Amino acid sequence: MLEIIISLVIMMIATLGTAALYGYAINYNSGAYDRALAHAVAQRQMEYLRRVPYASLVTPAQPEPDIVSAGRSYSIVTSICADATANCGGSATLKKITIDVTPLSGATWVRSSVRLESLRAAPTTGPYF
Repeated sequence: MLEIIISLVIMMIATLGTAALYGYAINYNSGAYDRALAHAVAQRQMEYLRRVPYASLVTPAQPEPDIVSAGRSYSIVTSICADATANCGGSATLKKITIDVTPLSGATWVRSSVRLESLRAAPTTGPYF
């Protein structure tokens, strides 16, 4: 009888450990989903900026409105650098686009921003055109 009680206690401890692991996994899967949505929001904003004519490409007014995707809110900060003296990666013929998207809800580790950076060159004609 004592052996059965000891084995049941050991099985109960293993089961409780597994239950805690499920809660941990659910929390981190939800956070990963938030970060994946933040990346999708940043990619959508980047695709929008790729359609804007080069001459019209400027940093939008700040703060930008929050974006809601799949029922979750995200703040977005877009910066466009075309100044070679600012040491930000831009120049007269090259604009550096940086998009930071931050989830506004969820655990603390989830609320770190997702950053996309891209360079866009001015349209010019080459010597063979």
